[in-house]
Formats: sequence, structure tokens, C-alpha cells
Amino acid sequence: MRTNINFTFYQSIVLSSALLIPCGKAYSKTEKPNIIFIIADDLGYGDISAFNENSKIRTENIDKLCENGIKFTDAHSSSSVSTPSRYGILTGRYAFRTHLKSEVLSGFSPPLIDVDRNTMGTMLSKQGYHTACIGKWHLGWDWAFDENKEVDFSKPIKNGPTTRGFDYFYGIAASLDMSPYVYVENNRVTALPDRIARKYDGILLQRKGPQGADFEHIDCLPNFSKRALDYIAAQSDADAPFFLYLPLTAPHTPILPTKEFQGKSGLSPYGDFVLMIDNLVGEIVSVLKKKGQLDNTIIVFTSDNGCAPYADIKGMEKAGHFPNYIYRGAKADLYDGGHRLPLVMSWGNKFYKREVSDLFSLTDFYATFAEITGYKLKDNEAEDSFSIWKFLEGKGKFKRKDLVHHSVDGSFSIRTPEWKLLFCPHSGGWSYPRKNEENISRFPPHQLYNMTTDVIEQQNIEDQHPDLIKKYSRIMRKYILNGRSTPGKKQSNETKGEWDQIKLFMK
Repeated sequence: MRTNINFTFYQSIVLSSALLIPCGKAYSKTEKPNIIFIIADDLGYGDISAFNENSKIRTENIDKLCENGIKFTDAHSSSSVSTPSRYGILTGRYAFRTHLKSEVLSGFSPPLIDVDRNTMGTMLSKQGYHTACIGKWHLGWDWAFDENKEVDFSKPIKNGPTTRGFDYFYGIAASLDMSPYVYVENNRVTALPDRIARKYDGILLQRKGPQGADFEHIDCLPNFSKRALDYIAAQSDADAPFFLYLPLTAPHTPILPTKEFQGKSGLSPYGDFVLMIDNLVGEIVSVLKKKGQLDNTIIVFTSDNGCAPYADIKGMEKAGHFPNYIYRGAKADLYDGGHRLPLVMSWGNKFYKREVSDLFSLTDFYATFAEITGYKLKDNEAEDSFSIWKFLEGKGKFKRKDLVHHSVDGSFSIRTPEWKLLFCPHSGGWSYPRKNEENISRFPPHQLYNMTTDVIEQQNIEDQHPDLIKKYSRIMRKYILNGRSTPGKKQSNETKGEWDQIKLFMK
């Protein structure tokens, strides 16, 4: 049985385009660029052939973006897992400042983004943009419950994307392997669950849970792709600029390339799934060209974290493909394989082709887009975001001197262009050495790597530089207690007192 949706996809676009901006001023596309922000799910640095000369997956369309844009080779997510990484992108703030100190949200979790906090969608809406999120949310919302404390899928959700800065939303609550398996359009499911999806293990990793009458896992990425292309085409004909936040569900498990792409990579189903993403990028560029909007559209392509071990990394490495390139570790870890990402930014012919090796965090896009569109940041907004707009204009340098990483178990590291310090003796995630290793107590309490000579993080030299341990511990303590890592007034973290990890920096 389908729920009653008040507005169709196209009606909602037209309606919200007509409403435009709360402040009452409409901006034309000639004043501000469209922005399309594409995030793959669990895509490794080495999965894109422009970033990996030995990649077995030939991503021709993403490579073309690099040919006409800027390729960032030392770009990172603020966390090595999904929810906190996405929080950082949309708020310009490290997610450890929230109540989520480790792990990720589920498909039934309440909202992580506070109702009073601006998001990238909120900020761009105020600057005259029509904003849309199509894809995987994974930042929580409030389901309605019945008298038995069971989710009532016939009732609207609350505190979802349309209350966090987006005029339109179509997507799923969390990852493709997390129930409930239902599409939500704006604030209602598009079809009530009519079955319970079974649990799968291995490369078809999937949790058991309710599944909507119109939901099939293999159709999810094609569905989001079509919706995104339709949205771009519709908004290209509107007067106002648009912001499309496009968090994809691939190549995260379950790995389900459609028939057209099966075997296309010559590597594995995972490789085929990556090629589906690359194909979508090509289709987005084609629509923008057809609509005459390519030169007026910023396209960002990246991932939320590194490739996951359960995507058969070892099998692909045996075949000569290294999803996380030369970097140690994988998703969930503090090592670079967990959070160093492929990142390309293009804007028609406005950027000349170049490779940037400066330290960059995905949290920096918030302040960058704010400066591009003329938005003035508040003190309690984008506390961990540094704008690179002056650099992109050729009028300045990167402002970021260091960045903080946070792992799945809540461990920290801090990185500068030269040094990387892990405040733990283990990976912080799922790679060896893990937190629960029998002999972990014999390992040094910190790990210090020289990233100019040891980018693969093999030689721990923490015993040679006690001064650096003290220096970066003081910096981390400052960043945590000040509620920000950017200049500005002190802000509060959303936590009751201190949490265990902060004790590492209080000495």
C-alpha cells in the first residue's frame, strides 16, 4: 500500500523554486554558480584512475573532471566513517563536538544535526539557492511511533533534511545495508513496507529489516541517478542557482552493479559498481552541457572515507588493484587509508588544470562556498572550516595548518603537512593493530610519522620527538576546549562534561 504524497517530485521543484528565498531577494545564475556536490560511499583513493596510475578501474569521466579542474592529492574527511564525515561536510564542524563520540548512526537514529545549527544547505538557501539532497542521508531524523513503540511508516518523519536546509529531499535514512529499506520523499515514505528483508553476509552485507513495496537494493543507485539528472535539468531552466547535495550509496555494500555494468571493469563487482558512479558523473556533465550550465556549475567529486575491508580489498589487491592506493589502513582507521580521499573540483573553464598537494579537509567546503557566494559566517558556524577561495582565485595561500582525524572507536590523530600524531597505540579502527589486540599494552602510547618521508606510516618515531607529542597534545586540547579550530570566539561542544579521549590531552 502506497502512502499519499502531497507533491510529486517535479511539483515540489517548481513550488520551492517559486518560493525561492526567505530573505525575499532572488539571485540569478549569472551572479552565483550552481553547485553539485557528489559523495561516493566507501570509495578509496586508489579507485579513481586519475589518482592511481596502476588502477584496474578506468574512471574516464571523473578523470576528465581532473583534466579541466583541480585534483587534490592530500584531501581528507574529518572522520574515517560515514555519519561523522557527512556531518563535517554539511556543517563545517568536527562531529566529535556532538554527542556522537564514536561509531555511526543507524537507520532509526534521531537527528545528529541540532535544529539551531546551520548546514551548507541552510547557508546556500540564504544566498538564493534552491537546495536539494538526493541519496543517503545517514544523519538521523525522527520517525513516528505507534502505541506499541513501533515505527509508524504511514506518518511523516520529523527533523529530516527539509528541516536542515534542503528544499527537497529524496533518499534513504542510512547506508544501503541498513534498514529500514524505504525511500523517503521530503518527509514521507513513498511506499509502506510490505516485507522483511533478509540478512546477508560477505560482499552482499545487509542487515535484516523492513523493506518498502517499491524498494529493491539493486535499483537504488539508478533511482538516485535518474532523480539527480531530472533535478539538474529542471533547475537549469529556473532563474535561481541550485545546490545539489548528492550522497550516493555506492560502492558501499551490498555491491550490486546492474546488468549493464556487470563485468565491465574486468576486475570485480566492486569495480563494476565504481564504473556506475563514473558513468553518472559523465551523465551529469552531459546534462549541464545540454542546458548550457557547465561553465556556471561547480562540481565536487569525492568520497566520505576510504574503501572498507569487507569490500574484498585483499581479493582486489591480489588482482593488482589497490583501492586505498599506497596508504596504510582502510575505512574506520586513523591511518591514511581510512580518510585520504580522491577529490576533484571543477568549474567549467574557470580553473586551469592543476594538482594541489596542500592539506585539505572536506569541512573546508562550507567556508569556501560561503566566501564564493558572499555569505558572512557567524561565530557559531563552520567552526572547523577554512576557506580556500582566495587560493582558487590565485590571490592567496591555503590557511589550514593542521587537521584532526577521528576514527570509528573514537580515537584521535592530528596532522600537519610534515607530521602525523596518533593519540593511541592502535589503528583506531579495524586494521592491525586493533584496540583489543592481546599485546596492545606493549605498543608505544602514541604513533608519530613523518609524512614527508614516510607517507605509508611504517616508522613510528614517537620516542625521538617528545617535544612534538607535547606540542600537538596542547593544540588538540585547545581545539577541543575552545569548541573550534578556526580563529573566533570560544564555542561549546555538545557534550556533558569531558569524555574519556580528552584525558589524553590534559597532561
